[in-house]
Amino acid sequence: MTRRTRLVGTLWRWHRRLGLLVALFVLAVCVTGIFLNHTVRLGLDQAFVDGNWLKQFYGDDSGQLPAYPLGDRWVSRAANGRVYVDSLEVSPCRGALVGALESERLILAACAEELLLISTSGELVESVSAGTGLPTPLQALGEIDGAIVLQVQGEWRSADIDRMVFSEAAPAGTRVSQQVSAPLPALIREAIPLPDQWLTWERVLLDLHSGRLFGRIGVLWVDLVALFLCVLAVSGTAMWGLRRLRNVSTRTTAADAND
Repeated sequence: MTRRTRLVGTLWRWHRRLGLLVALFVLAVCVTGIFLNHTVRLGLDQAFVDGNWLKQFYGDDSGQLPAYPLGDRWVSRAANGRVYVDSLEVSPCRGALVGALESERLILAACAEELLLISTSGELVESVSAGTGLPTPLQALGEIDGAIVLQVQGEWRSADIDRMVFSEAAPAGTRVSQQVSAPLPALIREAIPLPDQWLTWERVLLDLHSGRLFGRIGVLWVDLVALFLCVLAVSGTAMWGLRRLRNVSTRTTAADAND
């Protein structure tokens, strides 16, 4: 076996291995590239992604509205900044919803900058804010032995709703009972305003094409695939050249032998 033949064999083995390694990713890049060339015609630049799982992949959890279950009812704050009891709109509420509870025939919804007192029928009774003595920003809402407490700057304070006094520190060492937020049931979530749509299928295809969908690792991998394609092009050309030289040499040797 000549040195040239061994070189062609080595190139062929690595050419085949690299080809198999990048084949699937090259197909993905080609298919996404074809779609990207026709995004306007296909309407992909105006088609928004509905799946929350894909938005969460981008770090967007706005579809997971903060909601608190109160028995068989739910208190949530929709994307329009309004608090809802089930699917009934109650009132705007400043800041993120940080807690809710039911006490003495009232529903309390605590946003970061506002505390809403809501009747059990879903009507706004009163709104309490910094202008009426509410310490802000609120971090949580809870109860200690049936008494309402608010968390501000990491400390629990008693909330006297009747006198609108929020300055007293809650008793130390006592257990605070809180409602835990949970995903809003789909039936209610579909009935209240959703966050603005921003993620188009064009963006998803573009990020998949470039690898950005998978972050920095995805971009580096696409760069590596591009480098492998360059190697495949060079190795393929080299094998073609070496085989062509071998064929020319074989024909020349045969011609000399015939002479």
